Amino acid sequence: MIQNLVHALRRMIPSLLLYSTSTASLMIGVAAQLISIVILARYLGSEQFGQLMVITAATTLGAQLCGLGAGEAMVRRLVRDPSLYQTLLGHNLILIFASGTILSLITIEGMWFFARNVTDTVKYLNILLIMIPSNLFLFRWVSLTEQIFIARHEFWRANVVNVSFQLARALTAFLACIVFGVGSLQGWAVWHGVTYVCVSLACAIVLWPRGAPHWHVLRDELWRGINLSVSSFFLSLRQNIDLLALSAVVTPGIVGTYSVARRIVSTALITGSSFERLIYPRLARAGERGPSATLHLGLKYLAYSIAIASATSLGLFIVAPVLPYLFGRDFGDAIPDLKILCWILIFAATQNIAFDALNAADRHGILALVYNTASIASAVIIILFTYRYGLPGTFFALYLSEGSIAAALWMTLTLLSRYNRGSATTRPTE
Repeated sequence: MIQNLVHALRRMIPSLLLYSTSTASLMIGVAAQLISIVILARYLGSEQFGQLMVITAATTLGAQLCGLGAGEAMVRRLVRDPSLYQTLLGHNLILIFASGTILSLITIEGMWFFARNVTDTVKYLNILLIMIPSNLFLFRWVSLTEQIFIARHEFWRANVVNVSFQLARALTAFLACIVFGVGSLQGWAVWHGVTYVCVSLACAIVLWPRGAPHWHVLRDELWRGINLSVSSFFLSLRQNIDLLALSAVVTPGIVGTYSVARRIVSTALITGSSFERLIYPRLARAGERGPSATLHLGLKYLAYSIAIASATSLGLFIVAPVLPYLFGRDFGDAIPDLKILCWILIFAATQNIAFDALNAADRHGILALVYNTASIASAVIIILFTYRYGLPGTFFALYLSEGSIAAALWMTLTLLSRYNRGSATTRPTE
């Protein structure tokens, strides 16, 4: 029995090493991002930093729609048939350019229209013209490069892309603000744009030997990608609705302490994300056989995902008292907030496995219908409970909504699996 256990542990070592390196790369990326934010906040000042965060928030929503979800098709189709690489690359580039152009124009026009408190509108327009296309076109291209390496099981290359991009942004903030003394948002926008161009060119150079794109749109993937990107948009919107709702009913101090706890929980999601990005190619391969296969594989991985999320939640619960030492004495109330919110990671892990299993089974339309409906309902629930009960209502609504979405996704996957098996058994033999 001991010998069997040793053999089992040996078989797990490659997977554990792969997961460790994936998690480490994401952790480095998050740390680099936090360093960038600290530097920029100190050197730009509250007003300009606030403008930067508004631009970032707007482009974060737009980035979910840029490319119309074609990156997922790159991973799903490429792991099944590597010969499709050039066609999938052309498909992605066409959709990134087309959707990115429209989204950039809409975002620039929208932010220009609502820029009522900007003193120098010409400078602000220049900032928008640099930062918005960078955060849409170039960000999506770098993300696509990472997805290509994941689809080819070249995880170390994917990790290099992820880490290099984050470190480049942190180094740029350090050089721009600390070394060269940049203290204006317009000055930072130029540094930001140049960095994105350089990283994008590096990605193009790395991918160039693999072949030029075939300029063709895969119509069968178009609506699947749109459904996925819309779902991602609603997810991004839902992740911020609690802060918006709280700001209307409680004091800014309460919102501030809650935001710290919420940001820490969001950062901790990378422990699950690093696991999910590794298993998705396996789910995609199983998806060729339909939802029954992805359900079986998803249930197998669910236990591991919950174990990782539970360990992370427990770790956050234990370190919660450290928050005032990191953020200051004013954030003492963030301790109970974090102790309450940390367990939501388990619901997120349960939810994400079912989401990926449905994606991998090519059930994008049904997934979008279920997920978007549940997300809209969740946003309404959070608003209502927050308005009625304040912060306790927010906590309750968050757990209710996350649990409901997880249940809806697993129920949908189970029903599709049963339907798939039923269709297979009733299909006439040839």
